[in-house]
Amino acid sequence: MMERSGKRLSVNKIANILNISPDTSKRYFELFCNAYLIHPVARFGKLNEQILAPKKIYSCDTGIRTFYTGERDWGSLFENYVFLRIKNQNPKYVYQNELEIDFITQQNILIECKFHDESLNEKQRIFFDSFPAKEKRLVRNYHDIELLENII
Repeated sequence: MMERSGKRLSVNKIANILNISPDTSKRYFELFCNAYLIHPVARFGKLNEQILAPKKIYSCDTGIRTFYTGERDWGSLFENYVFLRIKNQNPKYVYQNELEIDFITQQNILIECKFHDESLNEKQRIFFDSFPAKEKRLVRNYHDIELLENII
């Protein structure tokens, strides 16, 4: 689960990887959620999309995540950290036409996490700019997170 932090998770895919039944995979997933080891994030959209679409998952603690995965994929680790800072805003992820935006909060603030100098490619930029939201933030470092927290 820690390897999947910041990514969409399908209980069926986990079941296939571990060679267990989907029901067992779902029970483990729910157990980890109920123990607050992971936090599931639903997809933004209509209720049926929120229920049926795969959830993105985030670790309860970046130190625990790093313990299991090692110090790699800093972008995913940074996105997990941003989630932990905004989790009280009931964030959802946006996914359309194979493009994804990391978070949209209950206050309709769109947030894309890019660790340090990473930037949006052309398709991502167009999607990000055209998505209707009250405010849009590209978060690249700790200073950006502090500015984000001032508006939330």
